[in-house]
This record gives sequence, structure tokens and C-alpha cells, in this order.
Amino acid sequence: MKKIYQYMALALVALTLLPSCNDFLERDPYTSVPDYDYWQNETQVSIFSKGFYAAYFVGYGTNGLIGGSKYGNGDTFNDDIAWRTQGEFTPIRVPDTDGTWDFSYVRRANYMLEKIDDVPGLTEEAIAHWKGIARFFRGLEYSDLTFLFGDVPYFDHTMLPTDYETMFKPRDPRTMVDEKILEDFEYAMQNVRVDDGAQMVNRYVVAAMASRVTLREGTFLKYHGIDEAMGNKMIEFSRKAALLVMNSGKYTITDDYNALFTSDDLAGNKECIFYRSYVDGVLMHCVLTYNNKEAQTGANKALLESYLTDQGLPVHYMNDSWLPKTAEEFFAGRDGRLTETFRTKYYIRGEDCTPFNYSTSGYSMHKFMSDKDSMSSDLKFRTAQNVTDCPVLRYAEVLLNYAEACYELGTLTQADLDKSINLLRARKGVNMPKLEVIGGQPAVGGQVYDDPVRDQTVPSLLWELRRERRVEMAFEGLRYNDLKRWKKLNYMYNGDNPDIKYGAYIRLSDYPKANTDEVKIVDNASEGFILCNTGTERLAPSDRNYVRPVPTDQIALYKSYGYTLEQTKEWQ
Repeated sequence: MKKIYQYMALALVALTLLPSCNDFLERDPYTSVPDYDYWQNETQVSIFSKGFYAAYFVGYGTNGLIGGSKYGNGDTFNDDIAWRTQGEFTPIRVPDTDGTWDFSYVRRANYMLEKIDDVPGLTEEAIAHWKGIARFFRGLEYSDLTFLFGDVPYFDHTMLPTDYETMFKPRDPRTMVDEKILEDFEYAMQNVRVDDGAQMVNRYVVAAMASRVTLREGTFLKYHGIDEAMGNKMIEFSRKAALLVMNSGKYTITDDYNALFTSDDLAGNKECIFYRSYVDGVLMHCVLTYNNKEAQTGANKALLESYLTDQGLPVHYMNDSWLPKTAEEFFAGRDGRLTETFRTKYYIRGEDCTPFNYSTSGYSMHKFMSDKDSMSSDLKFRTAQNVTDCPVLRYAEVLLNYAEACYELGTLTQADLDKSINLLRARKGVNMPKLEVIGGQPAVGGQVYDDPVRDQTVPSLLWELRRERRVEMAFEGLRYNDLKRWKKLNYMYNGDNPDIKYGAYIRLSDYPKANTDEVKIVDNASEGFILCNTGTERLAPSDRNYVRPVPTDQIALYKSYGYTLEQTKEWQ
């Protein structure tokens, strides 16, 4: 859609030139395969499908650039990072252009669907598989578009550049598009192959991704009061998709949490449903490097204190005044994922932080770095030449989706927890007590508990499920969308969540070389929490921060052809 005007202009130029340039226009291009020669066998269909992968399985980015990655330092616009100056929710006004209002992948999926039947020699099974792949990617693209914009025009076929009536159709209701998304995912889950070879989308990749985005949409519809019935339908689909993966017997929770994010080769890892592979000199990234020698914009107090004790209880539950004065005290006796994600000492600006660098909050992330390699002179650990593979889809997320979906549907049982959340807690190195449900309340060892610092608008058991998701999937690109779907962007607002301003609690006498021009302590005391947010503070979120406006150039384009494209209601 973003390129409609350019495509139309090119088509009109071509039509104008046709009478005088017949010989030229009939000559085949030298640098690409003509469409009528391309769709000749299944291999070519497979190659065409790969054109979707980079858009939906971004991983750690490409060739040394974070480039759209939502991992590590690419996952910072949320309530987990303590920013010095807080950026506002974007956009702050209706933009002239917006690259996310783009239907090119929808067209690509529709084009693929229309070409598959023309490929000679395909079996019925192959036709169904590849149509399932095309519909899977169409469903994914519309899932993203509805999550961004709400109502969007729905296209289920390609069109000629002069088909204005279809091209300039109005926005369809969000829930109507949701129904189409479910139809695409249902078809894909029934027809995509269980195994189509290494690094190819299969039925379980389809189900895992569908579980993610239908839970996202379903809870958005529910918590934003849009359509609870449709929301529950989406959530039920998420539960079903998760179960398809869980019942396959193909995946399990592995022993080494850190190895999921620091391995050069994830082939054969039983927790990886899908991963992006990186190869030295071919495709590289820099996420690992940011966890090694680079200074960090650190995580905040709110995130670090959300990790439970090793007894499975909130840190403030048994002691309202819980306030460790040293790193040793802070990290002792905690959920093992805390020390798999963060280093067990504070790295203060001005101090000798060898072999690493300082963190603005004191908390130093190492989730994506195997610290045993920190002293290596190999540039693959220190530059934009990282080659660790990215676990794009983890079995752990599927289990979290399942547990949350069961809760939202009102069906969550102890058996559900035991085959989801409690498998994560049993991971070697985590070894946390089981989460129990007693009378609809969270419990550990038969003891019901309630986190005293919980958001009181969130039921206690749901709070624990959301906590589990936050710590298990930290810095893997899900948190901001989670806050949006739960209607909890206020967690990113200091007025409602002051702990996001702060870092570690330190005594300046323990860090005599600390750069006190940069390392500010609350109230300028000799000890206390590092005050990270010393600059601009963002405003409280409003309804418009949960949905994007349509850019003005698209509204103007519709108008120039005599059609109307309505602005998103929150932005009218």
C-alpha cells in the first residue's frame, strides 16, 4: 500500500510506451527470471517463500547492525531499562509517512497463493503445504498490522494497478480481519508439513508463532474493551496452538539457559523451535558485543527485584524492608535466572570494571555473553562479527503462552502449571519450587502468598504468571508488546512506577573511584539507589499510545483518487 502510487505511475508509463517500444518490452530481462519462467517446480516455490523469513525471523539483526533486532540492547523501550532521558511514546503526532503502513507482504503472500496452482507436477500434499506457508505469512502480517493500527483494509488477492475500487477500499473492522487471521492459521496448522527440512518453516513453527500473536491479539481485545468474545476466541486458538507444539514430543526445556543465547550453533537444541543461523564472514551481528566490552544503559530496580527468591517467594513478601546493601547480598538466594541474565557484582562508572565495562545502573547484563570468552582476543566476541545463533522461537515461550491462555479462559489448573511454568522452574540452574494454585491464588509449598508490591488491579495469580514471563523472556523482544496488550504502558511512566528510575543500591564508600558527576544517588546521600533518570521524564500514556495513526500521505492518496481513508479514531 505504501508503494501503490509509485507502482501505478510505473504501470501508466509502461502502458504509454507500449505502442512505440514493443520490441524492447518483449525482450526478457537479463538480471532476473521472468514470472512466466519462474514457477516451474517446487524448489522455486520454496526459494520464493524464503523472501518472508527475514521480515518475521529477524533474530539478532544482520551484519553487525542491530537492524531491527529486539534482543539485548535492541529491547530497551519498556519498563526494564533505566534511561537517563526517557523518550516519549511514539509517534507524538500524525506522521506524514509511516513505513509500517505497508501491505507489500500481504501482496507477496497473495501472489504466492495464486501461483502455486500453476506449478507443474506438484502433488496435492505439496500444494496444500505451500498454500499453508503463504497463508501463515499472510496471517502473521495481518496480525502485526491489526496490532499496530486496529482496523485495516483486508486484501485476499492481488490486483491490477487500475483496480481502484479494491485498492482504495476503506479499513475493515479489526475483528473481521481477526477472523481471517484465524482461518489462515487454522489452514496452515492443518496443512504445513511436520518437517520440511532444516531451517524451513514447519507445522510447529506455525503453531508457535500463531500461539504468540493470537494471545497478543486476544488479550488486547479483552483488556482494551474492544470485543471480549472475539478476544476469548483468539486466546482459545493460542491455547490450542501451544498444545499442538507441547503434544508433539519434539521439544523440551534444556539444562543450560545461558547456552540458548551464547551458542555458535543451535542445531539440535531441543528448546529451539526455530533459530536464525549466523556464519562468520557471511551473516554476523553485534548483540553479544554489547554484553561484553561495551558500556551499558543498565536495567532498573523494578526488573531486578521482580525475580523471586530461591524459595519461590517475592523478595518483599517476608520482609517489607528488604534492602540488600551489597551485590553479594542482593544476588544471594534468588531465582537462578537472575544470575544467568545479570553479573553478580555491580559495575560502577569510574571504577575498574575489567574485563567488562560500566553499567549506568550498576546492573550488568550478560544473558547474551558467555563470560568465559570475555578475555578472548577473537574478534567474534568483541566487534560486529558475532556469530552466535539466535533462538527466534523457544519452547519456553510456548509454555508461557499456554499457561496465560488457560488463566484468561478461566481453566487454569495445577496440571496446567505442572506442564508449563513448572517445567521452566525445574530447569537445571534454576531449580525453583513449583508454582501452585490453591483456591485460585498462587502458592509455594502449600503456602498461599500475595506480592505486597503487586499492581492491585492485576489478580495475584495472573501477576505471578506475568512475572514468570518477564524474567524468563527478559530482553527477547516481548515486553513492550506485552505491556500494550495488557493496557499497562503506565508501567513505563515514573509517576506510577518510580522504581524504573533507579538502579542498584550502593554505598559510595564501597566505590571510592565512582564518577559522582554521573553516578547520582537519590537525595545526594552517601548511600542509596543510583538515580538513573536525571533528564527528561516521559508523560503518562493515553489511549492513542496503544495504536498508530494512518500517515497523512496515505489519506491524501486516497482522496486524490476520490476515496476516503479514515484516520484512527484515537488520533482524529
